[in-house]
Amino acid sequence: MGVIDEAGRLRLLGAAVAGAAFSVVLVMLLLSSWTAATTGVLVSVGIPTAVVGGAVGVWTTLRSWRLEGGYARATLAQRWVSDGEVPAEVPATEWIPLVQAQAERQLAGWGKIVLCVFWIPMTWSMRAQHGMLITLLLIGLWVGLGLWSAVVVIPRARAAAAMLRRPFTA
Repeated sequence: MGVIDEAGRLRLLGAAVAGAAFSVVLVMLLLSSWTAATTGVLVSVGIPTAVVGGAVGVWTTLRSWRLEGGYARATLAQRWVSDGEVPAEVPATEWIPLVQAQAERQLAGWGKIVLCVFWIPMTWSMRAQHGMLITLLLIGLWVGLGLWSAVVVIPRARAAAAMLRRPFTA
């Protein structure tokens, strides 16, 4: 896996928070079909669920890094994209596939935004069935997912695509 720097630790923290939030919202949504979504239910079921969801979020992030060749290699293309250039000593056979993978994430980002546009009003329309707490938790989850795509995923993918369009020397 290699050494994980401060940015990597913050990513793990973000994965833990996102995993915890998603799992709590999902479990509360499922439970709301059988019981009222009260603060007691949120605390007694939500906290253990958040711990498990956070652990799953960290595990999936670590697994993703491992599959990409370790943390350093997984973040290498992201650094190149944010810098707007690839070091001259890196061969094209190495950097082009990594930057191409970053560029291909744009479609996934737009897909998440489109889903959020539909999920938010759909969630709001079901507020009578699930209650205001679950409705607001779900809307918060959809807004967070859409914002992440709009602020991080799509701009990074566009920058990667722009790098690939530039002429380079092999």
